[in-house]
Amino acid sequence: MKSTWGSGRVTIVLAVVLAVTGLMATGCSYFAKTAVRAVARGVPTASPFFDKALALGSDFAVGEALSRIGGEIQGDEPGLYGGTKDTSHCDKAKLVDFLQKPENRRKAEEWAEAQGLDDVDEIAGFVKELTPVLLRGDTLVKNHDYEKGRAKAFYALLEAGIAILVDELGRPAVQCSCGNPLGAYDRDIGDAEVEFEGAHKKWASYDSKKMAKVKPASKRAPVEAYKLVNVRAPDTTLVRDAGSDGTDDEVLEKTVIDGPSGTPSAEDTTSPLLLPDVRGMTVEDAEQLLQSQGLQTGTTEHVSDAATPGTVIDQIPPPGEPAPPGSTVTLVVASATGPSTEPTLPPEPTETPLITGPPDESTATPGAAASSVFDGTTSD
Repeated sequence: MKSTWGSGRVTIVLAVVLAVTGLMATGCSYFAKTAVRAVARGVPTASPFFDKALALGSDFAVGEALSRIGGEIQGDEPGLYGGTKDTSHCDKAKLVDFLQKPENRRKAEEWAEAQGLDDVDEIAGFVKELTPVLLRGDTLVKNHDYEKGRAKAFYALLEAGIAILVDELGRPAVQCSCGNPLGAYDRDIGDAEVEFEGAHKKWASYDSKKMAKVKPASKRAPVEAYKLVNVRAPDTTLVRDAGSDGTDDEVLEKTVIDGPSGTPSAEDTTSPLLLPDVRGMTVEDAEQLLQSQGLQTGTTEHVSDAATPGTVIDQIPPPGEPAPPGSTVTLVVASATGPSTEPTLPPEPTETPLITGPPDESTATPGAAASSVFDGTTSD
């Protein structure tokens, strides 16, 4: 009896070819893209672990000239990250204090699990070893929201300028402004399909070909000191000991030559900033953030029943607009008593009037002479 195995095998192969052809004809792809949620600088994720009002950290508008890196880069690469000597970008002590409060126990448990820790008691020691830096490129990570008592993982693209904490291998570990735990992006960069939704609008410097992914440094050679591009003076380098807060950085009078994006040009120091979104912050926190980025601030009040007095409800120019260093941002602050008519800008210097001669003692009354000299009035 003649075997039918050969003809059967041909039939199976033909069926597979036809199926694949059918998928291609209908526009379907066998290789699915990875949905990646865009996280813009200064904008919290949908359900952050920490409320923005806690002022855990702040981002920095590094500008397009300093955000040109892309590709897979090792975590100890000089120039991968940027930094300033301003410790307000990430408050590690405030992070630990929040997670140690009894009322935040559930968040602490989810936060620790997302970080791969065995117990919440390990959080303080873990955070102590982390180092605050600024992203120099739009960076792919695994982020986490906190929803209904659980940490919910999602892939994210963090905009350049977002402040993060990195571990001893250079891997992103925490998004500073909201405290969300971060993990490695374990997919190919080319598979990322970035989605810009809600307040996370597409930023001006976004380039799908310049997304970065951090590859951890060797465990046999953990990072002892990070060489950071000084984003306030890009022609210099900050040497930051791992685990430090940046206050004791060594400043080198040269840029990071071997950085992944090359040497920044001299014009980078004067490139316009993209204004951060400070709406919803207290006026004190908003002023601190803007002034830390080399901007001046003024305020004006507006009656609001919906916002807490002292909260910024609008800003002029609006967030995302380019602004030259040194320019003024006017903060519209909620008031319960009534709006002021003019912004409270720094007072201009006044000149002391020049006294040209003594008053006429024969007609002046006691105490009236000085008044007539300064205000132009006369005495009877």
